[in-house]
Amino acid sequence: MCLMRMPKILVALTLFFFSHQALAHDCFLVAKPFRANAGSQVKIEIHVDDLFPGKHVAWNTDRVLRFHHWYGRTLLDSVVPEPESDSSGIFASVEQPGTHLFAVDWSHRVLELEAKLFNEYLRHEGLDHILKARKDRKEENKPGRERYSRYIKTFVTTGQGDDNAYRHIIGQALEMVPLENPYAKKIGDTIRVRLLFHGKPVERAKISATYQGASKKPGTYAQSVRTHKGVLQPSV
Repeated sequence: MCLMRMPKILVALTLFFFSHQALAHDCFLVAKPFRANAGSQVKIEIHVDDLFPGKHVAWNTDRVLRFHHWYGRTLLDSVVPEPESDSSGIFASVEQPGTHLFAVDWSHRVLELEAKLFNEYLRHEGLDHILKARKDRKEENKPGRERYSRYIKTFVTTGQGDDNAYRHIIGQALEMVPLENPYAKKIGDTIRVRLLFHGKPVERAKISATYQGASKKPGTYAQSVRTHKGVLQPSV
C-alpha cells in the first residue's frame, strides 16, 4: 500500500508542522498487520526515519495527545493507551469486520536551525513562498525557528464489512482523508485524497507518496504532487 507523507503547512513565517529536523525524518503510523482477522489484535507502532517504513520509536504517552480508533463513523476508543513494556507500540482489538481507522496526534516541539540548513530545508519541501518571504524581509541569513507537530493515521482491514472509516473526517488539525477505499485498489490504480487544515482544503501543498523499497536515498519518494483545491490524485 502507498503511504502518504503529510506536507508542512505554514503557521507563522518560520513555524511548521511535521518535520523532526531539517531535511530529516518522516513519521508513519504502522499497523502490524495491516490485514487482520476480525476479533484479533493488531499492534500499532509509531515509526520515524529517513525512509519508509522506518523503525519504531518509543510510544511516549506524554507526547501522544490523542489516540483514536474508529469503525465506520463510530469512535470505539479515544483513551491514550499504555504502551508495551518495551514501549514499541500498543495493541488494539479489531472486533468488527471491515475497515478500522487509527490516528495519533503528537504534541508540538520547537527547534531552531541555522540559516543555511533552514533555507535548504525550505527548498526541499517546496516552500518557495517562505524562501521569498525570508528574502523580502532580509532574513535569509538568519536562523529559522520551527514549531512542529505530527498528525498521523493508518488503516486496518478485517475483510468484508463496514468500509467507511477511511473517509471519515476526525478533526485533526492537519488531516489527510482518502476519498476512496485504499484496500479496494490494485497496483496501477489511482486514489484521490483530500488534505484539510483545520477542516478547510489546502491548495498547492506538496505531498509525497512512497512504498517500501521505492528509494534508498533519504528524503526521496515514489512520487510528489501538489494539491488542487485540497485534492490530489497520485497512483497507488
